[in-house]
This record gives sequence, structure tokens and C-alpha cells, in this order.
Amino acid sequence: MESIRRRFDEVKDISPILEEIRSERLVDGARSCAIIGCGYGELELAFIEQCMPELETLTAVEPEAESVVELKARIARQLPNVRSTVFEQAVESWAVSCDQVFDVVVMFHCVTEIPEPERRPLFSRLLESLMKPGSLLLVVTRNGRLDGSQTTDSRIAEALTGRPYDDSKWYDDTRQLLQSIGFTVGYERRYVLHLNVENLDDAFFALQAHFCDEPTTLEHVEQVVRSVIGDDKWNRREMFFGLFRKPVV
Repeated sequence: MESIRRRFDEVKDISPILEEIRSERLVDGARSCAIIGCGYGELELAFIEQCMPELETLTAVEPEAESVVELKARIARQLPNVRSTVFEQAVESWAVSCDQVFDVVVMFHCVTEIPEPERRPLFSRLLESLMKPGSLLLVVTRNGRLDGSQTTDSRIAEALTGRPYDDSKWYDDTRQLLQSIGFTVGYERRYVLHLNVENLDDAFFALQAHFCDEPTTLEHVEQVVRSVIGDDKWNRREMFFGLFRKPVV
């Protein structure tokens, strides 16, 4: 993942949205927060620093051990006055055992990593048991391009697997699921994430190999990826930021 992280600055790309959320005080007053599937926590902690000035307690959930080490260090460095607990655990098992309730739950870039059959039970658990009335669920995920063209990632996936790959409705599908459970939409914005695809390395190609159904060589993945990307220097990913509210009964 380090190869990918060095290739974009999402905090910069999303900064207009963070500024709008801060100016409109959409999450002001939140004192407890859970960040889920957060990796190193770069975007999540930037959001908290800029938009949640009154935060007192933070719970972080991340299943990957290496990320947890860096995540703990970042939290201690960036949020020294916030009480924090980090769980090295899959979100599905954490949600079942958690007995806390939160003002804000943050799920950036992780919804589509949760197996589809587990998503409705997870969001239902969040709504019914882990979130206070009026609390907020924040989601970031990819969606289709405004011009309707196929994304670079889907073209790479199709070239590697030989079958259709549709990432154009990830956010739309998430919104539909959340509304069907009982969340209401409070705020939505599209933004563009700019990924540098110059000087590609083995780590980048290895990450693309996750699309493959069967084991393959890194040389084959590199050949396919380069044929799709061509002379492009930037991969434009169109993202959605959504704020969903638990109704006050």
C-alpha cells in the first residue's frame, strides 16, 4: 500500500469538502467517534483535526497488524488530548461485541471491502445499537464518472479477468442500502482523487493483482496495467463523500 499512498494526496483533494463541513458546523459538538477500516488513518485523522474540535474519545478498528502499529502512533501524535482505543479486529466481529454508542462513525474507503452479505447486518447493528439518536455516519467511496466513461480501475480489472467489472455505482448502492435501513441523507459531495501513475513499480503491480481470480505472474500484471494506462500520468478517481444521520425518534 505504500506505493499507492505515495502517489496521491487525498487530504488535499478533499480539503474543500472539509472546509465546507467545518464552516457549516455539521459535526460540531461530537465528543465520541469510531473510525472503521481506517488503515493508517491519514484521512480520518485529518477529518477529525479539522472538523471535530470537541472530540474526547476515539475508537479505531483496523484488522491489519502493520497498519495498527502506525495508526496508534499517528493518533498519539495528532490527537494527544483524545482518549483512544484501537482494536485490531474485523469490523463485523467488533460491531457484534461493542457495547459503546457514538456521536459519529467514520467509514472511509472500506464499505466495499466488507463482504456484501455482511453489509446490511453491520449497518443495522450500527443504527440500532452503536449510534446515538441524531448521530452521524460518514462514508467515502468511489462512484461513476460524471461523463459516463469507464474508470481506469474497471478497465484494468476487466483486462486481467476477462469479465465485466462495474465500480460505477458503489456510492449509489451504499446510499440505497443505508436509506433502506433507516438512515437519512444529510450532506453529499463529489470530489476527484488524483493518482499519479508515472514510474510504476512492482508494489503497484502487485496491488493490481488482487483483481485476478487465479494466481498469475507480476510480469503479466505489469503488461496488462501498462497497456491500459498507456501514456497517462494521472488516474482520475471520482469519489463521493456522504453524511448520513440516524433519525431522532
